[in-house]
Amino acid sequence: MLTSLRIATWNLEKPSPNGWSKNPSILEKIHEINADIWILTETNDAINPGEYYSQAASYSKPEWNGFKRTTIWSRLPIMRNWQTYDPWTGVCAEIFTPIENLLVYGTIITYAHDGVLNQEAKIWERHYESIQSHSRDWRKLNKLLPLCVAGDFNEALSQPFSYGTPKGREMLNKGLEQSNLVCVTANNELGYNIDHICLSLKWAKRVKNVNKWQAYKTNGNPVTDHFGVFVDLFLNNPPLEDRG
Repeated sequence: MLTSLRIATWNLEKPSPNGWSKNPSILEKIHEINADIWILTETNDAINPGEYYSQAASYSKPEWNGFKRTTIWSRLPIMRNWQTYDPWTGVCAEIFTPIENLLVYGTIITYAHDGVLNQEAKIWERHYESIQSHSRDWRKLNKLLPLCVAGDFNEALSQPFSYGTPKGREMLNKGLEQSNLVCVTANNELGYNIDHICLSLKWAKRVKNVNKWQAYKTNGNPVTDHFGVFVDLFLNNPPLEDRG
């Protein structure tokens, strides 16, 4: 029986289908981390963790050549998909675990300059709108089953606050709180990070380890400008609040 669970998220910064310079390094790191559930953002169908995983993905188009904004890969059975407010960006899968089913919601909260270049929005405007829309989704889904939300949030939630805004952090933290979610990667010990994993309160009490990583191409440059993060969870013991 599975006694621990590793959940990981990583923004891969749009690998190409035949990306000889970075795809091998990405896949090598994915196999090294060996997560049970992956939430990959700005990814491509060419990045596949292996035959023992099933997937749920955001919508795509043939002309995108395998690009997906978000893909969930799971070694545990995916029971069904749940609708998200923006299926081109977010994906939600109900995943079987030995203790109870878990909703895993993978997504990207849009970046500061979305819509700015073509003068459709001011800087950070769409980011704030994205936080509000995501928060509404999370509040609804958290009423159904325990929830894990993970992906690229475009907000640093602990020091150093090198990306994001005070307003964005406040909105995001409020949205998480209203959905009874704990951001377990908002940890000063991890340092700078904008990719996060959040868990329903009871599941957050199962956390035993949180860490981050980077991977590098053969020329020494990072394969992406994002760190990956993972969380390890106890499954064979009750949450701390339930232990007598």
